[in-house]
Amino acid sequence: MKVSTELVRLATPGHLTDEVSAVVHRPARASRPAFLLTHGAGGAFDTPSLVALGEAIASRGHLVIRTNLPYREASRRGVPRASRAAEAFKSIFASAQQYAPRTRWVVGGKSFGGRIASMAVAGGLDAVGVLFYGYPLHPPGKPDKLRVSHWPDVPVPCLFLQGTRDSFADSVLLEENLRRFPRRAKVHFVQGGDHSLRIAKTASPDGQARSANEVVAGLADIVDTWALDLLG
Repeated sequence: MKVSTELVRLATPGHLTDEVSAVVHRPARASRPAFLLTHGAGGAFDTPSLVALGEAIASRGHLVIRTNLPYREASRRGVPRASRAAEAFKSIFASAQQYAPRTRWVVGGKSFGGRIASMAVAGGLDAVGVLFYGYPLHPPGKPDKLRVSHWPDVPVPCLFLQGTRDSFADSVLLEENLRRFPRRAKVHFVQGGDHSLRIAKTASPDGQARSANEVVAGLADIVDTWALDLLG
């Protein structure tokens, strides 16, 4: 499906900057839930794999917005407290809704971005689902420090796109903790995938290396099917 893109500014009053940069992917016929996606702790709205994910989802008929968070827009080196970033995400979401005012929304993003989006939903943001691209379940090497305390307060279905070699998320621990969600959460594991879902040749089931861009582009149908199910 033909998709156009537009660079826009989303309002974030009271959050380091008054606006943040974002890109709208607008399919020729947007008839499905819209997506608001943001970046990982060290990334930005133009991180290549996030761009690839946004393009792939939009090609299935979803309006997609990729956005910066205020600390990235302000070029701050440090990452803010997750709860503060979640409040900023709520403001971004309110501004983003003008691009699809009569549409239901899925929110999420890469690593830190998915985490703070889910915290915003736990705090009342009106979405129909949460998409996690490489959820940071715990710091590398510290599986005892789980980032799941808000999961029981996320009232919507969730979809995880996770690599089996992700140092931020032990796959067994992830599956064990899914029961914390009040609604069903699904996980699609990418065999050999790292935190960005990149597959090294030595970890690939078929011996072929794949970039993160290639992998996430190939997951569009899985995301699309899940998103359509959210509407019943």
